[in-house]
Amino acid sequence: MNHEPSPYLNVAAKLLPVSAAIYFFSFITADPDLWGHIKFGEDIWKAKGLVRVDPFSFTAYGQPWINHEWLSEIIFYLTYRQLGDAGLLFGKLSIGLCIVAVLSNICAFRKQIPLVYATVMVLAISVISPGFMIRPQVFSFLFFSLFLYVLHQYFSERRNLLFLLPCLMALWVNLHGGFLMGWTLLITVVTWKTLTHFVFGKKTKCLGALWMWLLITSAATLLNPYGYKLLIFLYKTLSLPRQISEWNPVPLLDLSHPNLKLLALLFIATLCKKPKQNQGWELVACAMTLIASFCHGRHMPFFGIIVAPHIVFQLSALISDIQPRFPRLTFTRTSQNLIAIFLGILIAYQTYTGFRRYAMTNCRIIVDPQTYPVAAVRFLKLNNIKGNLLLPFDWGECAIWHLYHSCMVSIDGRFRTVYPESVIDDHFVPDHDWDGWEILIEKYPSDILLAYQTPFFQALIRQGGPWVYVYSDPIAIVFLRNSQKNKEALQRFKAGRFEYPNSPPSMYFP
Repeated sequence: MNHEPSPYLNVAAKLLPVSAAIYFFSFITADPDLWGHIKFGEDIWKAKGLVRVDPFSFTAYGQPWINHEWLSEIIFYLTYRQLGDAGLLFGKLSIGLCIVAVLSNICAFRKQIPLVYATVMVLAISVISPGFMIRPQVFSFLFFSLFLYVLHQYFSERRNLLFLLPCLMALWVNLHGGFLMGWTLLITVVTWKTLTHFVFGKKTKCLGALWMWLLITSAATLLNPYGYKLLIFLYKTLSLPRQISEWNPVPLLDLSHPNLKLLALLFIATLCKKPKQNQGWELVACAMTLIASFCHGRHMPFFGIIVAPHIVFQLSALISDIQPRFPRLTFTRTSQNLIAIFLGILIAYQTYTGFRRYAMTNCRIIVDPQTYPVAAVRFLKLNNIKGNLLLPFDWGECAIWHLYHSCMVSIDGRFRTVYPESVIDDHFVPDHDWDGWEILIEKYPSDILLAYQTPFFQALIRQGGPWVYVYSDPIAIVFLRNSQKNKEALQRFKAGRFEYPNSPPSMYFP
């Protein structure tokens, strides 16, 4: 019986995570904030400086704007200007493939079994994928994996690349607020190494160097346009609850997020047996990100990134220990080749399916007209309707792209970076809360209502009063306030001179 590893299986196992990245990271739908990221990047680029106060809303106009994603937005704008939708889609995919390459390199530092590597990596990629839209967060996932790579290089005594951490942080702090995860990772690791050195007597070489690079990297977080004020802002805002689904906790005792829970169980399973070549810092960091993931679903990708190399090594070591006791469980060369063929089919399917999404739309980003008010916004633009626009949170940046300067929005995806807490709370009104909707409408001096087709707004048609119903489609409804400001527009409406879209809305960005 030949137990030599099959080269075909090794190649297939290496390629499977790559094809999985193509499959899971090839989303082609628009994120609610994509319009804003490109628009804000354009404004920064053309002004050659940051926009420091809000120019887009009537509820926070002139308020300070802490734009912690400004560099990402410039990158998005320049990519879109030069390469269009395809540049954004393939740029996002390239970042995902870079993350897979970094994790693959980390896994290669230690002994691994090809099938274990392939299985765990695919599972980890599926956990990372929900956050992989065209949004600044993808840069945080990339830089977090680079931080992890530097730490593994250092603690495996391969290369001391700690000097890269401040350089990475100086970029990361201007790309996205997720730099706090990298900073927290480094603080956790250095604190753990210090504890084991002084409390548990496990001597750590160059502990002073670790503290030095932690302090320098911490200082690099100040290399942003807002200085220390950015850190204060993030501290204050992150401590407050958010009424956004991705910030909700992950329930433990239901069937939601099965891939995350399976990955968590595998991590816990590795703790049941004394780990080989145990890196205590790695266990603590994995536990830290696991807790963060269950507290806020938004952090799941960080857990997927950090735990994959750990599970690959520990499960590989466990299986290597068990195999000599059960020789019949060892795959023959023929069995390995058959598995390689199966993996090859799976690789081809994932690669084909991922790129087929791009081919079907000619590398365009899809804007679902059943999700976004593309037809209603087009109606407002066609009729040159101007004024303060009251609308839902998820539609704000789409409206900014299409209707600024004609309309000022009541809220958008910039959230606490610009809007007061009272404005945010008022806009998160459940569909069934009629009193909440009435308060929202009366509290803010809006000229136009753009809302979901909910029973409250359908009833508003029958009630009459200060609001005149002028447009609706399957997803959105539009009212104009019966006021002097809207007098000319309402006269055109009553005379039947409003233009209505005579063709279905485009499904493509923008």
